[in-house]
Amino acid sequence: GLPVRSEITELAAAGRLSRQAAQRDRFGLHRDLPVLLVSGGSQGARSLNNATLDAADRLLAAGIQVLHVWGNKNFHAGLTEQIDPTTGARYRPLAYVDHMSDAYAAADLMLARSGAGTVVETAVVGLPTILVPLPIGNGEQARNAQPLVDAAAAVVIADADLDSERLISEVTTLLADRERLGQMSRAAQQLMRPGAADRVARIILEAGGAR
Repeated sequence: GLPVRSEITELAAAGRLSRQAAQRDRFGLHRDLPVLLVSGGSQGARSLNNATLDAADRLLAAGIQVLHVWGNKNFHAGLTEQIDPTTGARYRPLAYVDHMSDAYAAADLMLARSGAGTVVETAVVGLPTILVPLPIGNGEQARNAQPLVDAAAAVVIADADLDSERLISEVTTLLADRERLGQMSRAAQQLMRPGAADRVARIILEAGGAR
């Protein structure tokens, strides 16, 4: 398995849901409304950002909150917090999050690229995902996502198919089905080996001692 940061394994051990209320408070979100986390990585992802921004008003009207990590190069002063006057759901735009484990804990579902780090971290903590593989390169991100799709632990949308309508459809369907979200969470965690970092460190130490 891919080594993950200690904060991720600690969150997995504690149980993501046990920290949910506290992290929603930290991000200024309503405790009792579902949260979609959106992040395209540290630099963001234009197609994810655009689809989410276009969908935000309708998601909030449906009582779905959005914690939207834009990436430093895409964030701008025109992006402001929104609150739906009827549902109280909030749209919270951020340039960057120092500790993604906190954002994972706050969320019920995540929209993300399927880079290896994101795929492994979300699976280790049992966060259900909608993955949008990067459409360039040699298909690495599509391959990263496939084991989760095969295990019914994630949904994949092709980048060319991602727009606000598709996003709203997938998000509302998943968040309305708590049983399915629970099954996705358990299936993802069963695929992962969260002790990878310790094993890699042990191998390195053993190799050094053998010299």
